[in-house]
Amino acid sequence: MKRKAISEIYSAALMFAVTLAIAGLVIAASTNQFGKQQQSASQMLTSSQNKMSESLSFVAGRNTSTGAEVEVVNYGMTNLQIDSIMVDGIKVPYTISYINGARTQSLPVREPVVIDANKSGTKMQLVTSNGSIFEFSLY
Repeated sequence: MKRKAISEIYSAALMFAVTLAIAGLVIAASTNQFGKQQQSASQMLTSSQNKMSESLSFVAGRNTSTGAEVEVVNYGMTNLQIDSIMVDGIKVPYTISYINGARTQSLPVREPVVIDANKSGTKMQLVTSNGSIFEFSLY
């Protein structure tokens, strides 16, 4: 039986190179995936901390001739930014104002504010920029 030693060396080297290339791809993909999961966990913890610092106290809710309004007080640790206001699950335009009538864009800490929506209903939902949802009954 006649053997060609040089071709066996080349084939062994080629198999070794292919194996190294596949291993490199697997390592690169798993490292990238691990980095994404680590970033997701960090974002989740930050979001959770932000949600825990949100606390609203419901004072009153009522339907008026122009829509619905609720009076709330933010007892959280920071001013709350509102993402949207819904009445009975339908997103509506709204205004936020202090008791004295001055307008504001957020819910300041320990200040009573009135949120006016242009739609009447039975419930008003407030969605914060952190994704928390608060629901208030309207009478």
